[in-house]
Amino acid sequence: MLRAAFVLVAVLVALGVLFQLVYRPWQRNWGATPAEVDRRMPGDQLVATPPFVATRAVTIRGRPEEIWPWIVQIGYSRAGFYSYDRLDHDGIPSADRILPQFQNLAVGDEVPLSNVADARVLELEPERFLVLAVGRDLDRRGAFTWAWGLYTIDEERTRLVTRLRWRVGGAFSLALLEAGEIWMMRKCLLGIKRRVEG
Repeated sequence: MLRAAFVLVAVLVALGVLFQLVYRPWQRNWGATPAEVDRRMPGDQLVATPPFVATRAVTIRGRPEEIWPWIVQIGYSRAGFYSYDRLDHDGIPSADRILPQFQNLAVGDEVPLSNVADARVLELEPERFLVLAVGRDLDRRGAFTWAWGLYTIDEERTRLVTRLRWRVGGAFSLALLEAGEIWMMRKCLLGIKRRVEG
């Protein structure tokens, strides 16, 4: 009995160490270079010292003007999130084409994230960056910003970088974000890449 308890504790400690030293850094910075993680992005100043900051990136064979339309139409009951539609879009397939009715996004507009939550556009420069925010008071628990940036590599390739700065409301919520949010965001970025390159 004592030996089994010792083995269980050892396994839990090993899993905790792996989570902290391997999984957590990987999921928070999936695809991003150290320079991209360190670089300031629009909107960074809006949520000060959040417990959850994640910078993810992907290289897309396309110019910013070819990628931008896919970003601005994102949202629930819009083009979807190019991710797991059953989880984030009520099973409605994300768009596989540019939807003209969602191309005129402007500062102050609302972007639905679900049937009960909206983000608002705080900053926007076409073909360069978009900053969405959830929460009227970004100093309160649960508030976050979601920034998107397009950075040209050369005439044919662009880096799409996204950053979440989330003032998570409690340890359980933080654990859920740390464990699972990457899978939605990774699929979203790869979904945009596939659509642009396709």
